[in-house]
Amino acid sequence: MTSDRRRERGASLIETALVVPVLLTLFFGIFEAGLMLRAELTLSNAARDAGRSASAYARSPQADYLTLRVLNHSLTPVGLEGLDYVVIFEAAGPESTMPAGCATQSIAGVCNRYTATDFFKPLEDAAGADAGNFRCTATAVDRHWCPTDREASLSGGVDYIGIHIEMEHDLVTDFFGSTITLTDTIVFRMEVETL
Repeated sequence: MTSDRRRERGASLIETALVVPVLLTLFFGIFEAGLMLRAELTLSNAARDAGRSASAYARSPQADYLTLRVLNHSLTPVGLEGLDYVVIFEAAGPESTMPAGCATQSIAGVCNRYTATDFFKPLEDAAGADAGNFRCTATAVDRHWCPTDREASLSGGVDYIGIHIEMEHDLVTDFFGSTITLTDTIVFRMEVETL
């Protein structure tokens, strides 16, 4: 009788050893998938908010600055720590993708590339004067595709404006790796300026 109990305990121990890793993998997978889905949805919503903002601000000299403010607010649930870059680019049409070179640098007349540090550059200094970070000054981060050079009038035509965001999502458990790269691109037609 004692040997039967030992065999049952041994069998239970082996069954537990086989089932627990499968259950842990399933649990961690569901947990990581939920967090990743949250990050993807936040990124997607942030891209759309920024696209609508860029479309509405159109040719305003501080359009990119205001778009970055909207994006910063929209990314609050996941933070800017994992942000690789944001690109505001001229799109040829609603199905356009970000021009390839814009992933690494701003390109004159094509795109402005921003990193998380650009989100914290002020528009004006403490005295209320232009800080030179935006409004297409010689050293401004938005000088490559200046908002005032964009077309948004009935007479001159209307540009499409695209927003591309890339960020790293840190996996909590490291069970499936340490990070996953998330991207989203959205294109809007700029709103026509009215006089």
